[in-house]
Amino acid sequence: MFGLPPALIKFTMSPVPHGHRLRFQRPASGLAACAIAAWATCAAAVPDQAAVPVVVARVTMAEQAAGQSFVGTVMPARVSDVGSAVDGRIVDLPIVDGQRVTEGQPLAELLRGLLEIEREGAVAELQRLRQVLAELRAGSRPEEIEQSRALVAGFEARLAYARSRLTRLGRLAERGTSTVDELQDAQTELQQIEAQLRGSRAALALVEAGPRAEQVSQAAAAVAVQEAAVERIDDQLAKHTIRAPFNGWVIERFTEKGQWIARGGLVARIAELDDVEVEVRVPEISVGGLEVGVEVRLEFDAAPHHTWIGRIARIVPQADVLSRSFPVQIALENTIVDGAPVLRGGMLARAWLPVGRAASVKVVPKDALVLGGSTPMVFVVDGPNPTAPSSTGTVRAVPVELGATVGGNVEVRSDLDPGRLVVVRGNERLRPGMAVAFEPPRN
Repeated sequence: MFGLPPALIKFTMSPVPHGHRLRFQRPASGLAACAIAAWATCAAAVPDQAAVPVVVARVTMAEQAAGQSFVGTVMPARVSDVGSAVDGRIVDLPIVDGQRVTEGQPLAELLRGLLEIEREGAVAELQRLRQVLAELRAGSRPEEIEQSRALVAGFEARLAYARSRLTRLGRLAERGTSTVDELQDAQTELQQIEAQLRGSRAALALVEAGPRAEQVSQAAAAVAVQEAAVERIDDQLAKHTIRAPFNGWVIERFTEKGQWIARGGLVARIAELDDVEVEVRVPEISVGGLEVGVEVRLEFDAAPHHTWIGRIARIVPQADVLSRSFPVQIALENTIVDGAPVLRGGMLARAWLPVGRAASVKVVPKDALVLGGSTPMVFVVDGPNPTAPSSTGTVRAVPVELGATVGGNVEVRSDLDPGRLVVVRGNERLRPGMAVAFEPPRN
């Protein structure tokens, strides 16, 4: 490579782990410093080296209260101890500690055989009552009406015959050829047929009119009662499946498969970590300068490769009587990598809060920061022509000391002059001395 010695080639071509940004670290020895300088000189001396396209922004000045670091603790956005609403024996527990669960996902299953048998009987009875109600609402069938009419016609015919017979027996009685008993039997039979005819006519009227409204209402009420009984059993069955209340991670289990769990007994603890809160304690002398909604830069020893910007969500107006410090809650969106949250409950955090005196500070966009090395740094562009439609230059790494956030930017303490160009996109693939091409920023 450009005639460099093998040792230098080995130094410059060290592989970078996948998914990590290239980081510039302060040389650990004079030999490393000379190697970097020689490599940058050679790269700049090659006339046909392709310039890497990047996006740049300027170092600017902003009015901001001086940032001060406060120690805090990462807290899940929500934590729920999920319990059972019914008594039962656990027959399935398909979760383990640390598992991610989604809202509604089963956490445990309780024994439910008896309830399922009761539901089958309740559903069968509900179907029977619904058929009774449908029959009443449909009214009388034509065959039933015709049957009632035929019955009336039969009684009318019998009545005509009974009257004719009674008349004959009356004449015979006048002649003395019929007994009194025969005449009385004929009269009784006539009265019976008349009564039966009245009954059949009333039955015909009922069949033609259809069921009474009261009967339909009673049948509908019976159906409603049975539907409620089925719903009650369904509710009990649903409670025998214990589900996750929201998306999160299982951080603790309280039971095992085969154990009996009483109503209200705990099954698992679920923590929502897609969003987290960082709680810091701020002394009373500093809390007055904070406002809800202010952006806050955070640092985590467990996640140094990210830039974390949160917002003050709540300032609790009650201090700890011993320390005279107020809890301040900072809301922060977590990052999920390979299905696991980067920030986890209980992690140590440092929050840079703007609580000092107001002053003019230098700021850069947060995307300009390159983290993960021994110190944060930015890539500064040297030699651009700001008046040209497009510009080129070379980059060098400048270590910076970070302060508080300012409107989405981050305060930096370094020897950078306001107006200098820093790389805000494409800096993950840069090395000192590389040529870059960019559009000059408008501001």
